[in-house]
Amino acid sequence: MFTVKQPGAKRVALVGCSALKSKKPAPAKDFYISPLFRAAYQYAEKTCDVVVIVSAFYGAVAPKTVLHPYDRSLRKFRKNDREDWGARTIGELLPAFNPPPQLVILAGKVYADALVHGAHWHNLPRPEEPLRRTRGCGARVAWMKANTPVVKSSSCQWSNQ
Repeated sequence: MFTVKQPGAKRVALVGCSALKSKKPAPAKDFYISPLFRAAYQYAEKTCDVVVIVSAFYGAVAPKTVLHPYDRSLRKFRKNDREDWGARTIGELLPAFNPPPQLVILAGKVYADALVHGAHWHNLPRPEEPLRRTRGCGARVAWMKANTPVVKSSSCQWSNQ
């Protein structure tokens, strides 16, 4: 069951990882190198209070966390394993927020569906999904670039360490 957004809730962007990655260790915000990831990250930085990167391998990751190369995608998981990943990943970030956050999912359908399941499982407000009806990487990049404000919003840091 989804709950109602609480006053004072932080808007927390969940930016999906990408298949294009650095070949060497790097901070998460620099590790993923696809144009879609870059556009989503910039949009998240300027429209949300907190940015968290979500990875099939690492789960919820703070942008400055150094990641090492890996090869894993939720597309290869069975549905119940994706849902378990979504509930676990959402659960990793919840202790840092009181009241519970308003999630903004910036990820592909497979990841978004798993994260929505996780939000539902944890009784959070229904996540915002600005990309839900936009199909194709090029269209998603264009939408985010067109909707990314020029002025940076104030943000706070989240750490999973």
